[in-house]
Amino acid sequence: MSDTSDDDYSDDPLDADIHQSNSTNEEDEQQEGETFDTDLPTAHKYLGKLNTVSGYTIFDDGEVIELLAIHTKTLVFPGFTLPLVMNTQLEQSTMDSFLKKCNIFVLVCADEMGSRLYKYGVTMEVFESVSQNDTLYLKAKGRQRCKILPTKEIQHLGGRLQKVTVKILAEPAFTSPIACTQLLSLCSRRPHLFANYKDLLRSYKYRRYHLAQFPCASWVYDRNEVSFYVEHMLKQLVRFYLKENIPLDPVTLSYWFIQNFQLCHEERLHLMKLDSALERLKVELRLLERERLLCCILCKTEITRQSQVFAMSKDGVQSNYCNPGGHVYETVTVVKAKNFNLVGNPSKEFSWFPGYWWTIMQCRLCQGHIGWRFSSNHLQPRTFYGLAKSGLEIRILAKNQSNELD
Repeated sequence: MSDTSDDDYSDDPLDADIHQSNSTNEEDEQQEGETFDTDLPTAHKYLGKLNTVSGYTIFDDGEVIELLAIHTKTLVFPGFTLPLVMNTQLEQSTMDSFLKKCNIFVLVCADEMGSRLYKYGVTMEVFESVSQNDTLYLKAKGRQRCKILPTKEIQHLGGRLQKVTVKILAEPAFTSPIACTQLLSLCSRRPHLFANYKDLLRSYKYRRYHLAQFPCASWVYDRNEVSFYVEHMLKQLVRFYLKENIPLDPVTLSYWFIQNFQLCHEERLHLMKLDSALERLKVELRLLERERLLCCILCKTEITRQSQVFAMSKDGVQSNYCNPGGHVYETVTVVKAKNFNLVGNPSKEFSWFPGYWWTIMQCRLCQGHIGWRFSSNHLQPRTFYGLAKSGLEIRILAKNQSNELD
């Protein structure tokens, strides 16, 4: 067992490797390795070779449909991937029978109290699957938000599976707060809705004339434009993420933020129920204001902070991965961590990041499981940490505490 310092974040590329079978000498550490391909984790090749399932299903807004539901401890939003391993006979046979009729299911999770199903979920479409050695492996992509109808009975099918009746939720089209007051003859010459906030500012001369008929100051209407929030979200997010990895589409950005920013469970549930991208972006911009620490969920010891996250996957800094036992881990990758012990020998079996060895991480104070340390002798970065969200608690600092950290 090896550990890190109580005081400083572990940032040595191969700290504690003297205790591990894949240790390297100083000369090897100084050599530059091959840059890791961030496309690899999105393929989830550790599941093996899967068969492609054709189809792309989008239900009509407001449609009511009965679907199979899978209850997990993680959340997946439209556009993101969920890997699953089903190795119990009941789950496998039930899922197989449903997939023969429809390759869509609903992903649901627990509510704020953790005792009941949350009434909102996401439809998932299976796009790859295979059944072998009494185990079902599959990958599914998030499609649409939905709401479980409380008037319909939830039928428990065993394990993580239920049958639920859901209503597909609409994603409203974007509009401007001043759209309905512009003369039709001016719509083509002086547009009021802009995808880019800089374009809006360039046309502000005409917008000012348009706003003169309204009772409030012009900034009130500016702050109800979707492009305003996209612009200001991007300015804040580049502090933590590479700009080229951040989507520009408002709907995609609103879901990308929930999937990647370090939010507590209650914050994510609240954002899931909001009806439009504009509503979500307004809340998300406020959530960006404070520094966040990632702490052990059992003893509240600090493990790392939001500023240490980085992307090892094209999907972002936070993705879902599955172990051979079928447990889905929502995992956030970070450059530095502290207050942990390494337990056991490094292994490449079922590695979520091809080419990397993983070693179990436990909290140094309470021995709770908090994630894995990934290391490689030939890839860059040489070392990083995959922290399991199920073992972490998000602590939001007051503004004066954030300044002290800086």
